[in-house]
Amino acid sequence: MADIKLTCDESPLAWPVSIKLDEWIPCTTCSIKVHSPQPGTLQVLTRRQGAGAGDGVNIEENTGVGADYRGQRYALQEAIFHTPGLHVFPGQKEVYPAEYHIHMRTMSAPYRYLTLVIPVSHLVDGPGEAYFAAISAKPDPIAKRPMLDSLLVAGTSLIQYEGPDIRGRTEDLPDPAANCNSTEERQFILVLKPTHIRAMDLERIPREGSLSTDPRDLPAPGVKPKRVVPRDRLLRVAVVAKPGILGPSSDPQTEGFQSGSGITKEMECKPVKVVNGRNVIEESGRTVDLLKALGINDRATTDETDLKTSSLAIGKGVTMFLGIFIGLLFADWVFGFLWLSMFEGSPRLSSGGSLTMPLYVLIATVLAFYPDSVRRFFGL
Repeated sequence: MADIKLTCDESPLAWPVSIKLDEWIPCTTCSIKVHSPQPGTLQVLTRRQGAGAGDGVNIEENTGVGADYRGQRYALQEAIFHTPGLHVFPGQKEVYPAEYHIHMRTMSAPYRYLTLVIPVSHLVDGPGEAYFAAISAKPDPIAKRPMLDSLLVAGTSLIQYEGPDIRGRTEDLPDPAANCNSTEERQFILVLKPTHIRAMDLERIPREGSLSTDPRDLPAPGVKPKRVVPRDRLLRVAVVAKPGILGPSSDPQTEGFQSGSGITKEMECKPVKVVNGRNVIEESGRTVDLLKALGINDRATTDETDLKTSSLAIGKGVTMFLGIFIGLLFADWVFGFLWLSMFEGSPRLSSGGSLTMPLYVLIATVLAFYPDSVRRFFGL
């Protein structure tokens, strides 16, 4: 993860149009898996009660919602619907029409905080229409409502950065001391695939979440960054996660190491045993030499193997030599017999000539011990 934290002046993050994501080396171990065991009531509530700043409206989600992220389990604190959105995402010049923030915290101290930021727009295709349509000030208790994870698509890339809490910050109150001076570790995870909402729901949700029909009770305008994060700092602040969203069947404890377009598991640690003086491990029901499994050459084993290989090669060569030599002698005898039978008295190379035997030895030796050279010579 990046070790640089954005300031209040730099957050929410406004991604510069001139900076492309392909400048980042993706993190393959920064994925998140969201758990959504049951749907919430999806009742919309005001954030102006008491000392509330009116920064968006609350959506009542199921208390069992949580996430696994970098080896820790996070539990839901609250869900907030902001309109318009607060972050400028890569490839965008302005904020999205809305953002849905899922605020979570680790289960035990020392606490870490996480905010999942889901962009929302009526101008794009994507998941989410049924979810946002089900949000209501007076939800039907027997209606079937979508679960939170219906907003997320497995494999979607993410951008992560650390910064101050956005809650309670508005255009009129951009940098409260409680947020900007906090030492909490809070990660923001921006989902790069926007969700779809109907235009009527985009207008209706913040209106129904107000205490009255008075426009002054609508959510307050959101906070905007005062300074753009320069390129060199952004490269140290932001982390691009691929794959970002893990699917329902994914195991966050073993997934995260990318190979090609898929994900592979971490190497499993197997117990080492000693068999016949050699260190071995069990692999798929069979015994494998440890050095071989690790790809390390054992000199003693290598020498023994080389000796066995050489002995086998010599034995094979001798067998082939004898076979070829005997074959040549037999062929010579047959050829001589046929010659004498058909052309009695005609001159021919005698099978007992002084050159015949050494020639046959040479031919048998070359064919038996140097077959590759013969093939190369004839272009085979």
